[in-house]
Amino acid sequence: MGLWTFYFLGKAYLYYRGYIRFEFLMNLLFALFLVIPLKKKIPARRFLMALRFVITLSAAFLLLWHETWFPPLLRAIRLLSETGGISPAYIARFLRDSVNVIEVSALALILAICLFLNKRIVLTPLAFAAIISVPLLAAKDTTGNIGDYLERFYDAESKRVVRLEAPPGTAPDFDIIILHICSLAWDDLRAVGLDKDDFLLRFDVIFTNFNTVSSYTNPSAIRLLRANCGQPRHKELYGETRQECYVFDTFRSQGYQTYAAIDNDAPSYRFVEDIMAHGHADRPVEIKDLPIRQYDFDTSPIYDDLAILTRWWDIRQRSSAKKAMLYMDITTMHGGAHLADDPQWWKKERSVLYREFGRRLFGNLDTFFKTLEASGKNFVVVFVPEHGMALRGSSIQSPDIRDIPLPSITTAPVGIKLIGEGISPLPEQQVTISKPTSYMAISHLLSSFVSAPRFGRDSMLSKDIVDAIPETKFVAENEVSLVVRKDNDVYYFGKEKKWIKLPESALK
Repeated sequence: MGLWTFYFLGKAYLYYRGYIRFEFLMNLLFALFLVIPLKKKIPARRFLMALRFVITLSAAFLLLWHETWFPPLLRAIRLLSETGGISPAYIARFLRDSVNVIEVSALALILAICLFLNKRIVLTPLAFAAIISVPLLAAKDTTGNIGDYLERFYDAESKRVVRLEAPPGTAPDFDIIILHICSLAWDDLRAVGLDKDDFLLRFDVIFTNFNTVSSYTNPSAIRLLRANCGQPRHKELYGETRQECYVFDTFRSQGYQTYAAIDNDAPSYRFVEDIMAHGHADRPVEIKDLPIRQYDFDTSPIYDDLAILTRWWDIRQRSSAKKAMLYMDITTMHGGAHLADDPQWWKKERSVLYREFGRRLFGNLDTFFKTLEASGKNFVVVFVPEHGMALRGSSIQSPDIRDIPLPSITTAPVGIKLIGEGISPLPEQQVTISKPTSYMAISHLLSSFVSAPRFGRDSMLSKDIVDAIPETKFVAENEVSLVVRKDNDVYYFGKEKKWIKLPESALK
């Protein structure tokens, strides 16, 4: 087997470190294939040797890919093609930040040992020892009845709905502004010291255990726009659902003029099509003539978020509607996003850029809040991230990779802010919601606000309303990845089609 021994020793090392899984039977069969000799005196021996070499390399790559936590290879290729291309600068930054010097050094040491021993001893027994060690030494997965638990969860969620009752005639009018922020999780904020930023103190309600469910933009947006109903499976998002689930339809029926806005309209994302078709949102306001402040990882332009909000506010002021509702998606925090006039952005530390963009976002939104405060009108602002950025990554996913919706990626800071005459910009006591929640909690609060007798913190954030915020157990899901928290453990179901208890290193 020779230096192929390094392949198995290296993978065994990565497995015990928690970076990959290790398929015992498949590795054993592959090793047996490698030791099968090719007779010297057979026709076309050189051709067969070349063919065997190609097959061996292909099998080694496909097996290793299968054992990583990456998405299935064909899906990864499809996702890359759908982005419309990735800038070379983003690739360079990603590779630089994904390399763990300690682990690369350890693998280099294993390779050096194999090179040293290759001409002195037969290495094949070492390869088989590494393979056999996995079933002998590895801890057994105890996943129990997670599948049954998940089925009960979805069954219960399918029956939950928040219904908006017609407000009393004396109920005050107020606008609702939903700010959907890309790539902002508690874990990201803690990594750059923004988790206690003054901006977050401006919200009357802050959720510390809110699950965005998905770690990608489009499904998160659809889930938010259908927040009246319980959490559906991922595959149920891309089709019609019950009319009562659509948030915008519900508020239109209550006399609200609805709007949508985005700061990145890259056609490859199909974001506009998805929020209109599957979330019943409006076509976003025009932004083509507004300033471009950033470019995304695929070089698509990101327009100035404050300029977009200002444009909407101008449109709103010209409207005769008594009540309005805005959904705005903001992507300035996205991985690979960079200032339009900074060609050397990829040389900067990810955390430095993230902190810079976070402060700019908070500053712009604070400026917009002050504009609303000066108007004398009433507003409810919902600040809700789509998902996190995976700024720090984990042992099973590099930074910026979000295919597996880990708790560190989907647990996000959600804030509710009341703005109106007589309401101070800073609440005297912020309401903190620490129980597990998701989108239905937002729908519950909005429904309660509409039915409140008057606009104000006392009536809209009474103990009864806050205590009734519905809990939602942690289940996060993408197209091929499921993550479930049960008791104190977290389980993953993905391309290998079986439940796996995730190691602690994956959750930090």
